[in-house]
Amino acid sequence: NAAGHELRIIDLYSEGFAAAMSKDEWELHREDRELKGWTDRHHELLQWADAIVWVYPTWWSGPPAILKGWVDRVWTNGVAYRHTDTGLVPGPLKHIRRMYIVTTHGSSRLVNMIEGDVGKKMIRRTLRLLCGWRCRTHWIAMYDIDRSTRADRERFAASVRARLAG
Repeated sequence: NAAGHELRIIDLYSEGFAAAMSKDEWELHREDRELKGWTDRHHELLQWADAIVWVYPTWWSGPPAILKGWVDRVWTNGVAYRHTDTGLVPGPLKHIRRMYIVTTHGSSRLVNMIEGDVGKKMIRRTLRLLCGWRCRTHWIAMYDIDRSTRADRERFAASVRARLAG
């Protein structure tokens, strides 16, 4: 891109990513990543990235099922944390220093705050902690998109480009 960053894009829909965890995956959920070959490419991308840009529409106050399924199936033991007898130990993703969340909401900011900002909390509180205390998150959201005009959406897109350009 213009800022000199190398980009690698994951488009879950175009690659037909299955949101549901299979029975085999569930049985191996606590096992180390080497036993989970079905998501190796995604694991490799997490190991490679020093920043993640999450782009998704907010549906019913959270991310779409396909994105939540990606987190469930990819941010696993040996990739995002280590499962020990005493609990979860974060650490393997400490190289990720930034996460940008770009999302849209059909309802207002107030309605989303009342509902609890589920997607925001999932990434900013839970996943960020797996990346270490140095990881910073940037929330870029357009609210009331259901009542927006084309000009509103174009201004939002321009603001997203400007924020990500740096």
